[in-house]
Amino acid sequence: MEALVQLRGEVDMTGKTQDTLEMLNLGRVNHATVVPETDAYNGMIAVVNDYVAHGEPSADVLGTVIERRGAATEADSVEAALDAAGYDDATAAAEALLDEETTLRDLGLEPTLRLHPPRGGHDGIKQPKQTGGQLGPADTDRMDDLLEAMR
Repeated sequence: MEALVQLRGEVDMTGKTQDTLEMLNLGRVNHATVVPETDAYNGMIAVVNDYVAHGEPSADVLGTVIERRGAATEADSVEAALDAAGYDDATAAAEALLDEETTLRDLGLEPTLRLHPPRGGHDGIKQPKQTGGQLGPADTDRMDDLLEAMR
């Protein structure tokens, strides 16, 4: 699984990119989602590469984000939704997500994680990772740092 975080807004964005972000359940800046690594999703990520940071996070950080920023669809709380899905805690659910055994919807959560703006600010939302910014593909450490700052 790969986590996607929308970092840039919709100013000067093409319609194709807007549609692709909506299909990925990313409707606003600082929203995140988790998608499987398939050819179809890789093509969608290529379309939105200039507007999102994406990469595989660690299970601990993803569990923290789910616990703090996840929203249950029908249960009273995230903990109740995870219990109903058969997971002891958010880290166990995050491990299942990363192993592509389940999805956020199967866990009883909304497919979008609404994150806080990063504490300490962005490294740069107009530049890709290669030139010092945060856009584009990120390794596990950089993705963990971004998600931890936005928890």
